Amino acid sequence: MMRAAGMAERNEAAEGGPFSAEFQAAVRSELETMLRAPIFVQSSRCKRFLSFIVEQTLSGNAGHLKERTIGIGVFERANDYDTGDDSIVRVTANEVRKRISQFHQESAATRLIQIDLPRGSYVPEFRIQPPRRTGKQVDVAPPDGAGAQHAPPERSIAESLSSALPIHIDADEHGNQRAGLGTPARHKVRHRVLVSAVVIILAAGVAVFAAWRAGRTQGVPDLWDALMHSNVPVLICIDTHDLQPLVPQQSANGESFVDLVLRRQIISLDDAAIVSTMAGELGKRHIPFRVVGAEQSSLSDLRRQPVILIGAIENKWTLLLTRPLRYRIEVANPPGSRAQNEPIGSIVDSQHPENSSWVTDFSVPYAAWKNDYAIVARMDDSTTGVPALIEAGLGNDGTIAASEFITSGATATALANEPSCKGKRNFEAVIETQIIDTKSGPPHVLRLTCW
Repeated sequence: MMRAAGMAERNEAAEGGPFSAEFQAAVRSELETMLRAPIFVQSSRCKRFLSFIVEQTLSGNAGHLKERTIGIGVFERANDYDTGDDSIVRVTANEVRKRISQFHQESAATRLIQIDLPRGSYVPEFRIQPPRRTGKQVDVAPPDGAGAQHAPPERSIAESLSSALPIHIDADEHGNQRAGLGTPARHKVRHRVLVSAVVIILAAGVAVFAAWRAGRTQGVPDLWDALMHSNVPVLICIDTHDLQPLVPQQSANGESFVDLVLRRQIISLDDAAIVSTMAGELGKRHIPFRVVGAEQSSLSDLRRQPVILIGAIENKWTLLLTRPLRYRIEVANPPGSRAQNEPIGSIVDSQHPENSSWVTDFSVPYAAWKNDYAIVARMDDSTTGVPALIEAGLGNDGTIAASEFITSGATATALANEPSCKGKRNFEAVIETQIIDTKSGPPHVLRLTCW
């Protein structure tokens, strides 16, 4: 792995930073692609962190990327805040590393620039990805010496880059090298030929990858197939919240508009966002749908068309349909039971209930939550007799992670990587998400079974 390093400190403050304008434009383009990906869209904190460290590095300020300066610049901490007591920078950096790793794993496209954040550093690395199969990468590191554990090789950066991509190295008046994505005029003919070759290689690579990926996913459970071939709109059944215990003023018969809508059909903002995301996925596939509240639905309603169930604790149909599955959802002190204690949701392995239980206790202050859990399942349900897709978290964070697991393509990847899912139609997965600063992280598969 080669890196372009060794630029003098006096060049850091030069106009445009230590990198050429073309290179900066390429890095910013890749940054925008990353920030638009689902893995980053759900975390404004991670987006701000990544944008800040990339822009500071491109501007020649990599040497100033320390925990305190990031805390001040990104999270608006006071100049004298105690970094020992406030770990937001360290926690966010670890979260950004996880999201970057997942972004690279889920990204099917061949990218010219790859942005990474090395462990133990707040300075990002920009890797130039060669299109040919040499197994080599060219890293363009910031000039502050961060990540110096990779010693620069004796071979010059100009030689390594010219053998991989149409990237030239120019120098300023001090002899400091700059990596750029343009080509000097004297090499225009060679540039055109090389660009054409790169395009052909990339096109062939994309075609091979698409064929390989289609082969991997063939014969594993399909999330959308049964929904696409339905003759009636899919029913999205979402958990609703009853505020009756909190709002005692109620009409005599309990059937006024205020009672039905403002007290018994409250939908959380998180659930509304999840429904919107699911609507977008269905819309892309031209699948018609309608949305109903769980409390306003009957079993006969669910038997008429394919069903998507969102939420668990206050969605009675999720609890009913997961009961026969290996991983079922159980609720102690359920809402509406008038129990003195807050609900406790759990996912239990019915085959090994004694040692497999994932719990979310709603009596714990939300700011202290560390994890949440969810069930994601696709099955031909015996209770309703229709195909069912379930994305149900014990808490809202679990449901958000379940939605991301479905819509980001991670489900197809997990199924393709599980040999026992080959040739199967149904699946169930237990999902965990880590909660940092009241925000859910990416989904992680704890258990996966197919039948």
